[in-house]
Amino acid sequence: MFCNRIHHALSGAVACLAISAASFLAAPAQAQTLKVEQVASGLSGALYLTSPPGDTHRLFVLQQNAGLIRIIKDGQVLGTPFLDVHTRISSGGERGLLGLAFHPDYANNGYFFINYTNTSGNTVVARYQVTADPDVADFNSEQIVLTVAQPYSNHNGGCLQFSPMDGNLYIGMGDGGSANDPGNRAQTGTELLGKILRINVDQLPYTIPADNPFINDPSVRDEVWAIGMRNPWRFSFDRITGDLYIGDVGQNVIEEVDFELAGDGGQNYGWRCMEGARCTGLSGCTCNGPDLTLPIYTYDHSAGRCSITGGYNYRGDAIPLLDNTYFFADYCSRNIYSFNYDGQQVTDFRDRTSELGGGSIPSISSFGEDQNGELYIVSLGGSIYRIATKMKLSATDLVAGQNATLRVDNATPNGQVYFAYSLLGTGQTPIPPLNVTVALRNPVLLSQVRANGSGVAILTRRLPNGTSGRRVWLQAGELNETTNVVSDVIQ
Repeated sequence: MFCNRIHHALSGAVACLAISAASFLAAPAQAQTLKVEQVASGLSGALYLTSPPGDTHRLFVLQQNAGLIRIIKDGQVLGTPFLDVHTRISSGGERGLLGLAFHPDYANNGYFFINYTNTSGNTVVARYQVTADPDVADFNSEQIVLTVAQPYSNHNGGCLQFSPMDGNLYIGMGDGGSANDPGNRAQTGTELLGKILRINVDQLPYTIPADNPFINDPSVRDEVWAIGMRNPWRFSFDRITGDLYIGDVGQNVIEEVDFELAGDGGQNYGWRCMEGARCTGLSGCTCNGPDLTLPIYTYDHSAGRCSITGGYNYRGDAIPLLDNTYFFADYCSRNIYSFNYDGQQVTDFRDRTSELGGGSIPSISSFGEDQNGELYIVSLGGSIYRIATKMKLSATDLVAGQNATLRVDNATPNGQVYFAYSLLGTGQTPIPPLNVTVALRNPVLLSQVRANGSGVAILTRRLPNGTSGRRVWLQAGELNETTNVVSDVIQ
């Protein structure tokens, strides 16, 4: 790519980075420190972030009590809201504008769906359509999809997600509120409250998918996909596997993460007879009964923790070593956590708080995912943060026959920085002399540069002629640390 696979010594210890990982007896740790980058502020009551399918330039943010959907376009918050529904909502507490999902065929039909509490306090799921201006929606295009009466002001759920596998709309419904589910709604099949619903919204009125799990059970509404939820405030699909992760908010003791293999509907997650793996003593189901599905992870309310904010399983391009890492947070304590789940057990649980803001991000209301699979943290205080690597690599445009400049920020001042590339994609290759695992398959060392006193290392190389059309993956590293991966097609 940049050169003819020339091999440089790494402090005289390794001949080249292109050595197979299998050649090392012991792999070093995946040394990679994370951080957060603020991408927007001033969005008071920010509650959720997402983007339309295939749109890599815009992020859409909900403002709960203002009833607004705002656009962050190429890093700038647009002054005109995408949609303003403040006259249609009730707000305060757990009410307001609560969910947003773009139709999988949004690029062609312009449909998106929102979840809000109306002026009577009831849940409304509605469809809207964009105008000829892609940054402005049509306020008058509202079509009500579903209305659910809410007996109390809290536990409204609100999360909307389209499955990447089946294209249906999934709706998170809390148990109706108050405490201890006084109406036992989560276990009552004829109620839509305390459930996750699944409907087909390709046309309205909505239809019921033929393979919904309770469609032949007269004691359960056909729309129901899963029962026994207390308040599934944020749930998400793994964009690769279609598996479902649910952050279900607990009562007074336990918070939980529930997991469901793609397409495996019909689960009963246990509320109200169970809070996590704990028996509540309440009726409605048999605690630890064989028909109940237990959470894959729980935590208690010690150390100021009070309410889980479910997140996403990382599938982005920039930090491949995080692949299949699920992120979530606690609303009160500001703690941010991650773990890996293989379908059988949770591994590599980490408290990421010190890396990701050091507990300085207040009231984490949601996580978000962009079209590249990168993850964001949403603060009710109005700021949006992107999860990134502490040591950051960036590159100018890659054009055959011209110079390209690679830049690393936040390296160790005056330390050696090693630049590598791959033409084969991402992988995991241990480099023991640096005590790092680089996220490149068969990496080749391009050069090494000493960072300046501010921790900036810059490398400029001419791209050979005849390389146009080839994709290259780039990464840099130093002792005990690596950057993000940058990938691009040479022009």
